[in-house]
Amino acid sequence: MPRIIACVCLLAAGCSSLAVSLCHAQEKEPDYGFKYVASSQTTGDERASQSNLWVLEVQYKSLRQIKVELPDPKTGKKRIESVIYLMYRVVNRGLGEVKEETEAPSTNTFDPEVTPPLFIPEISLITQDNGPQNIYDDRLIPAAEKEIRKREQEGKTSHLPLGIVLKNSVKISGAIPNEAAPGMPPQMHYGVAMWRGVDPAADRFTIMLSGFSNGYKLVRGPVTYQALVDRVKEGKLTFSDQIWDSKSPWKAASETYNLFDEKKPGPADPEANIWFYTTTYDRVTDDEEKPIIWRKTLIQRFWRPGDERNTQEKEYHVDGEPEWIYQPDDIRVPVVKRVPKIAAAEKIPAKDAGADAPPENK
Repeated sequence: MPRIIACVCLLAAGCSSLAVSLCHAQEKEPDYGFKYVASSQTTGDERASQSNLWVLEVQYKSLRQIKVELPDPKTGKKRIESVIYLMYRVVNRGLGEVKEETEAPSTNTFDPEVTPPLFIPEISLITQDNGPQNIYDDRLIPAAEKEIRKREQEGKTSHLPLGIVLKNSVKISGAIPNEAAPGMPPQMHYGVAMWRGVDPAADRFTIMLSGFSNGYKLVRGPVTYQALVDRVKEGKLTFSDQIWDSKSPWKAASETYNLFDEKKPGPADPEANIWFYTTTYDRVTDDEEKPIIWRKTLIQRFWRPGDERNTQEKEYHVDGEPEWIYQPDDIRVPVVKRVPKIAAAEKIPAKDAGADAPPENK
């Protein structure tokens, strides 16, 4: 399904918060090179609107690459390709830091989970250089995975703890890690995402990590600001709903200009922005268009100052801090170029692929 990166809806912790998270990780357990940390930050509004919310802390290294012999998807002939990969690990520290508090009552209450919540990661690499975005899906590349494991787990430069196995996005899927108990070693899940065929001329990358939280919003829009005013008068927009102007973080409708208080000033140029607002399942009726689900998603940007002829792993650098955003599950958003998945599966002998290697790409 086509997707674009939505503008930032919910900013991650600032530099100081990131440093606190990093220090916390270093004090409690060795980082093994996973020095970048996206904490499980939430807002009071999020907690109030979703009683079963969970968010995993994500620790990761910079982008890495490895050269491996792979079959050409068109000719079937093998050739040496560069595969870009991301090593990460997740830990469940509970809901972590509250970014902002709210007095709003819970609007989505759930029965206790019958089975443990599932962690099913979907990780994409997006290039965005001088034109439309290209989206590359994380895929299963058995030959590359085998070489990555040799390098990261068995090689002389390996920095992973003993007994840890890097898992691809299929193998790592399952119940979320148990919540870490104070003073006890946390349960870590180690994963690797892989991409082939990435444009070698690209030097700006965004990694989009979905499935690392079950956070969501039911969203309507885009609409004009006057439409928001009208919905308030019609009782279709409540005090505790949230509003997004496509630029700033989400905020409570009660705090959005003069929607609920005519004495407050309105936006200086209401038509300069496009507006979105949340609703709840109990207010969705059959005679109106269904809202779109927006899911809590983590993004991290990278950049590479080299050229396309001789890309080097050391050229990849983290660009800014990790950000939690809300990303729409919506085919109506502007279409971007998604790099098609290779139809022909990478076929290698079972003895080389390993017992757990699937016969086809994801």
